Amino acid sequence: MDHKTKGKLQQLSLFLSNLPQTIPYADTAQTHYRFFLDDEKIEDMGPIGALNRELECVMGQRHNGPISFKECGPGLEAVVDVLESHLIEHHNSPETILLVKWVDDLTTAAKAAFTSAGIMVS
Repeated sequence: MDHKTKGKLQQLSLFLSNLPQTIPYADTAQTHYRFFLDDEKIEDMGPIGALNRELECVMGQRHNGPISFKECGPGLEAVVDVLESHLIEHHNSPETILLVKWVDDLTTAAKAAFTSAGIMVS
């Protein structure tokens, strides 16, 4: 993984771990954000395609504007580790661009959450 992507992941992690209190908190037992890749999906779509599909199912579609977080907490924050591990493991794959796009889109969603709460971020 390149230095720029690593920086983006660090920024996303910082944003997700400090989301405004306007977003309800859910602990690990209550979270709706769970990321599971089954072997069949990996076999059918490849590891990156399977993760991309799982993120679409769990986080929502991105084509209608920024994702709106339903909750904050460890479940949502885990997406950074999931993305990072796949970006490291599959660093030679051209498909990682899909995962970098997720990092960018989730960062945009986090910034939108701060803006909606009246908190300016850059």
